[in-house]
Amino acid sequence: MTTSPYLIATSAAAVSTAVAGGVFYAFSTFVMRGLDRTPPAAAITAMRGLNAEAQPNAPFLALVVGATLLALGVGIAAALRLSQPGAGYVLAGAALGLVAFVVTMAVNVPLNNALDAVDPAALSAAEALSRWRAYLVPWTAWNHVRTVAPVIGSALMVVGLLRR
Repeated sequence: MTTSPYLIATSAAAVSTAVAGGVFYAFSTFVMRGLDRTPPAAAITAMRGLNAEAQPNAPFLALVVGATLLALGVGIAAALRLSQPGAGYVLAGAALGLVAFVVTMAVNVPLNNALDAVDPAALSAAEALSRWRAYLVPWTAWNHVRTVAPVIGSALMVVGLLRR
């Protein structure tokens, strides 16, 4: 296998999308479960703090946005070479790599913004529980998608590289 810009970019896209999926995996498997073990008002406060830290966090943003841009570029390159062996796998993997960003922007960020508008100190225990559940259940379900899609996408990109 010769080294080419396509090989390098696809390898970088595969690694970065897998790492991004791993970050989301941590949230799905223990961060959200840990928060759910605390009182709902405390969970809301803690999640608001996590969101406030994630928004300006350059390494996190560089990973998520970088993985997205790499997947987009690699997907375009693969689409232009669909007649070549392995390109279909790379294209499918790149598309799955983009899913995490789309879900983040379409679902998780709006849920985060809605949670940011909640003042947990002003809520009764029942209201806090209701608000927390209304956030936790869909946020975590969609986070599972943000976990699985890029990890499978990464594997497909690797398969595509191996078949070229």
